[in-house]
Amino acid sequence: MENIAYNLLSIVHALSWSIYAGGAICMELILRHAQEYMKPSQIAVVCENSGKRYRWWSLFCLLGLVVSGIPLVALGTHELGVDRKYSVLLACLTLLWLVQVLLLALLSFRFHPEMHARLSSSMSAEEIKRERQRVGAAIVNMNITVRIELGCIVLALALGAALHLV
Repeated sequence: MENIAYNLLSIVHALSWSIYAGGAICMELILRHAQEYMKPSQIAVVCENSGKRYRWWSLFCLLGLVVSGIPLVALGTHELGVDRKYSVLLACLTLLWLVQVLLLALLSFRFHPEMHARLSSSMSAEEIKRERQRVGAAIVNMNITVRIELGCIVLALALGAALHLV
């Protein structure tokens, strides 16, 4: 029974990483490229809708990683603290998971909401200019954060692969 549980947890863990990493890579390599050929109003709608969907899938996958990862470590053959390489790799992966959660929170609650322009016909030209600059700055912050997130994902995947070699 323990072997079945371990295998099921491994499947959940692998699926969580696959969906999370694949989603981030897809957003960066496919969606970003497709946006180059869209009108700004279309880009806004695509970003809003894909951002909301990505946020929920990312959260689900990050939860899947921790819910499956903790029991996998407990059922595994390595002893924490005794096997130094394994413990260091696991600590790094845990730190990267926390960074991913922080980045997702920043994207969801700070940068994504800041990207939406709040223009009204009663605004002066100067107010409209400031609002557009604010949105532009939010887009730059989001782009930087998304690329940091993608870099952390690639690093975590490499560390996870190394974890299986120890």
